[in-house]
Amino acid sequence: MGNALKFTSTMIHLHCHSDYSNTRLIDCINKIPRLIKRAVELGNSGIAITDHESVSGHVKAIQTVKNGKENGTIPKDFKLILGNEVYLVNSLEEVRDNYQPKVTKFWHFILLAKDEIGHKQLRILSSLAWDNLFKTGKMERVPLLKKDLTAVVKADPGHLIAQTACLGGEMACRLLAGEYEEANEFLSYCVDLFGEDNFFLEMQPNDSEDQKKVNQMLLTISQQTGLKYVITCDAHYIRKKDRIFHEAYLKSHEEEREIGDFYKTTYLLTEEEIHQYMDDQIGYEAVEQGIRNTELVGSKIEEYDLYYPTIVPGVDVPEFKLLNLFECCYDDCPYIERFAESENLYDQYLLYLIEKGFLEKGPKSREEQIEAIKRIEIELSEMWKVTEKIKTSISSYYLSTLELIDIMWNEGDSLVGIARGSVTGMYTMYLIGLIQMNPLQWGLPHWRHISWQKAELSDVDIDSQRNRRNQIIEAVKKKRGERKVLNACTFKTEGSKSAVLTAARGLGVDIDTAQYIANMIPITRGFTWSLKDCLEGNVEEERKPVTEFVNEIKKIPGLLETAMNIEGLISGRSIHASAVYIFNEDFTEHNARMKAPNGTYITQFNMKDSDYCSGLKMDFLTISSLDSVRHCMDMLLESGHMKWQGSLRATYNKYLHPDVLDYDTQEMWDWVAENKVTNLFQFDTQVGLQAARRIKPHNLVELATANSIMRLMVSEPGAEQPIDTYIRYKNDISQWYGCMRNEYHLTEDEIKVVEPYLLPVYGVGDTQEVVMELSMDPHIANFNVAYANKLRKSIAKKDKDLQHAMKKMLFEKGEEIKTSQNLLLYIWKEVIGKQLG
Repeated sequence: MGNALKFTSTMIHLHCHSDYSNTRLIDCINKIPRLIKRAVELGNSGIAITDHESVSGHVKAIQTVKNGKENGTIPKDFKLILGNEVYLVNSLEEVRDNYQPKVTKFWHFILLAKDEIGHKQLRILSSLAWDNLFKTGKMERVPLLKKDLTAVVKADPGHLIAQTACLGGEMACRLLAGEYEEANEFLSYCVDLFGEDNFFLEMQPNDSEDQKKVNQMLLTISQQTGLKYVITCDAHYIRKKDRIFHEAYLKSHEEEREIGDFYKTTYLLTEEEIHQYMDDQIGYEAVEQGIRNTELVGSKIEEYDLYYPTIVPGVDVPEFKLLNLFECCYDDCPYIERFAESENLYDQYLLYLIEKGFLEKGPKSREEQIEAIKRIEIELSEMWKVTEKIKTSISSYYLSTLELIDIMWNEGDSLVGIARGSVTGMYTMYLIGLIQMNPLQWGLPHWRHISWQKAELSDVDIDSQRNRRNQIIEAVKKKRGERKVLNACTFKTEGSKSAVLTAARGLGVDIDTAQYIANMIPITRGFTWSLKDCLEGNVEEERKPVTEFVNEIKKIPGLLETAMNIEGLISGRSIHASAVYIFNEDFTEHNARMKAPNGTYITQFNMKDSDYCSGLKMDFLTISSLDSVRHCMDMLLESGHMKWQGSLRATYNKYLHPDVLDYDTQEMWDWVAENKVTNLFQFDTQVGLQAARRIKPHNLVELATANSIMRLMVSEPGAEQPIDTYIRYKNDISQWYGCMRNEYHLTEDEIKVVEPYLLPVYGVGDTQEVVMELSMDPHIANFNVAYANKLRKSIAKKDKDLQHAMKKMLFEKGEEIKTSQNLLLYIWKEVIGKQLG
């Protein structure tokens, strides 16, 4: 299909905004995929993304174009240009300290990256601008100082292209104010900094008197100086007909923004439309030259990507000497030997820590030692193979995580959680102290966390005290460096309900009426229906159109169309609750930073895009229960019931470490069942209290099962909830067997296949691990770890598309190995279905 696409107009729109311009102020209704698609439809040979002081949308733009070229919907030579519209000022004293409303100017200026070096300069400059963040009223200002622009460009010139921007630019403002000497000084500054070949005057096709004057004066300047000019559209919406939606969106917020004729032509105009607006202003030939010069700019742009494999920060390794504890096993354990003889210092040091941990915490009997060493060999073999596949040191990753945990305990002065997530299954991580729970004791598999079949850096989630979070992050910054640690950003988006309310505000609809309509949008299993589902239904989700909603919203002209154009737009920025990025070098090597509304530095790329650009994410999770444990611990120390052991960690290890706790006192479990334990972790809500009272767990496994079961829910009207099924089967296990035999007609052999997985949990699959194990059984679907993990992710991420795909795969793989439809249906409906919500 790509070869069949022909350009009907080879111009490039060099000044275009996306909804990433909305991170500080409501500005634009362009989503990047639609913007690029429209440029292709127009036959443009490229497009530039130039958001308001933001590079946040660049990875999405790269991926959109890359995917389009691969599937043939975008021509191979389509040129993506990544840029930024900055607010270029002389000094902070001028715009901040001496700010005057409607007098002080924050001049717009366009920067375009010619290559990777140019993009790094964009990231540096954008980060510097966000360093200058201040407010004037409700408006957040992020000015870029000319001295900073000068310093960055002069350090390595020739990698950025500059344009004078719109009527908000310094050039236009000076010309309109009759400040010709200052205009000439600005031109000289730009030419000196960027060079004549990389600096362009910018005209726009608006027919306002001010724009006409500026266009005509810029043409004269071009003729007198030889400086080239381009014509841009400053696109804030995509098509001419979208203007009403854009205007409603702007009116829905009380921003200090111009609304009206300024935005009359801020969409992707065709060349014909540009001529219609501008031929009378500067003449056909001049307009044609401005259009053709956009192609000249495009010809200066190299194609590059921001993708980079994950970079794991290094750690300082102290002097050590391997104990060669497992040397006698090398013949049977080749991967332990590889780690011992590795040229990678991190591999050897990780093995050294494993050796130390084995001496301290390993089993004492010979038989158990042999099994433990086999497990170490298995886990090290997975690490070695994954390292080879992803070209990133897994050892370095775990050592970096271990360093963070040490910081939490020491400088962070925080208790650290026992373990969370898949890393709980790693025996080697228990031995080095990264987790506190011995997976061999509890029969936990390693492959849930790491497997060469799903070669990736699996997350290691770390729990700490909630009241120590800021102290911990500051301690990590002090250890790693201020410019090597950033909180992850998130972007607020307009959901279907908020889109209706926002559209209604913009259109002047009464708030009570708007709220009445928005409340008709259903919420199923915690998910709010999209407007499309409300209108058309959704067969896969078994959703029917919401007739009442459709009838009511259509009573108000333009409300539905406006809401649908607003739904999904980015409308703000925030901090992720737990994710922190740790960089090996200055963050600008592969990212940029901005500030959250509370002033905290955050990445400019969201987590998915930061990962794409090499970022290593660590999850610093905080739980109030650890605050409670610490408070109790402090009181016990004060009262003399505990004795300080020289450090917080040592004291905790002596009294509260999982290896020293009592799990067998039945009176304690009676208290759990009777709701007599105050603030029992995960069971301190009404749902949790009820679950504990009904299930009556009397050991740790049953407590963990109860914690999982109480979270499962089915949405079918009148259907039995998983917790009720669990209790019923627990009280009479024959009912589970009756379900398999009578409702699903499973054979006795098929029942024997599922018993090892489901009988210990009374026939109700309580965890995603059970789902994975069932799917991997050679008598069910024979999934490998990678497929099983995709199935798990579809559940964990509540990804409906992936769930449908994995259901199809489960049945297809099952059919290949002659698994009966009855068994596959049982697994999907009775086990997996109860986890889908």
